[in-house]
Amino acid sequence: MMKFDHGKALTRAEALEALKARWEFEKRTEHVPVGEACGRVLAQDCHAAYDLPRHRVSSFDGIAVRAADFAQGVPDTGEWVRGMHFAQADTGDDFPDEFDTIIAAEDVGYDEAGRLMLDPALEVKAGNAIKRAGATMGKGELLYEAGTLLGPEALAILAADGWAEAPVVARLKVAYLPTGTELVPVGTVPERGQNVQTNSLMLGAYFAQWGAEMVAYDIVADDRAALGIAIDRALAEADVVLVNGGSSRGSEDFNSELLQERASWFSHGVKAVPGRPIGLAVIEGKPAINVPGPMIAAYLAADWLVRGLVCHYYGQPVPQRVKVPAVLDAPLGARPGFEHLARLVARDMDGVLHAAPVPNSATLAENIRSANAFLAVPAGVRYEVGDKADIELLGTKAG
Repeated sequence: MMKFDHGKALTRAEALEALKARWEFEKRTEHVPVGEACGRVLAQDCHAAYDLPRHRVSSFDGIAVRAADFAQGVPDTGEWVRGMHFAQADTGDDFPDEFDTIIAAEDVGYDEAGRLMLDPALEVKAGNAIKRAGATMGKGELLYEAGTLLGPEALAILAADGWAEAPVVARLKVAYLPTGTELVPVGTVPERGQNVQTNSLMLGAYFAQWGAEMVAYDIVADDRAALGIAIDRALAEADVVLVNGGSSRGSEDFNSELLQERASWFSHGVKAVPGRPIGLAVIEGKPAINVPGPMIAAYLAADWLVRGLVCHYYGQPVPQRVKVPAVLDAPLGARPGFEHLARLVARDMDGVLHAAPVPNSATLAENIRSANAFLAVPAGVRYEVGDKADIELLGTKAG
């Protein structure tokens, strides 16, 4: 049974930095079809394999001509033959090497007999509207550096210049170990004293969004020996281990103790609620984290801690949510020594954003469904009704 000691507990920022500083990892590389690489991180610099365009092309719709034919002004084109005296050359088109200049389609006309007609006042300059070879991408040009997070446009750029497969950092594997004698699998109708194990569904989906792969394990009952075996297996098979449940002071809360026994570094508890009884460990160079079992506490810990580790692994900054000012419609405070991680309901009222905490009386479903904003209230700070605060939007529109 692990007792919470406020004097030894870390802030959220301290906890994340402590794990990052002690984490020993090597990034693995894998090659994936470029069409499947969106959201992945490049493992090496990618350079253009060839010039694009491969040869000079037209920059816009028109016809290709010889500039020399216009040295004395616009010639009589009534007898010109397509393919001999000029060629069609629309945007991006190649055309015969004998032609070196493009006349825009807007300046080209044909009479009833189909003969080419040009305005006598037209100015034709050699090389007009010619896109040189390599103007789009030049052979050897750096397309993207190692560490780039690939977006949709990057896939097209890589594919256009020789990269059918993208060399990317292999996905971080996060082991998820649900624990608790009271838990039953999804699809089971719970009986008295039982709860359905659903955190794996929520956290697995979040990990996928963040670029990590969940390695999900079966439920392990609150048996010290069985828990130890499961933790050792997870440590052998994953890069980061997340043990859910058994983190506090219950009679069968063994998990943080088991992590501590195996750890080269260990700390218990963070100065934030919900979710303060977090066990933090580094075992054989890997982060191993024991987070509380309740859904909201597990989500909050994953959001600020696991997500931070995932971003650190990929060398990416942690994405910041949009912050907007809001008027608070209810008191909101944090007790001394603890941040309050508050889930809020934000709504627009006559063009002014208002927010209030999810009511304590709300069911879990109501809480999850209605919360669309977040505010980390610093320790000891209190907001009164009518105060303004910069809240973070959770991605749903304030109604």
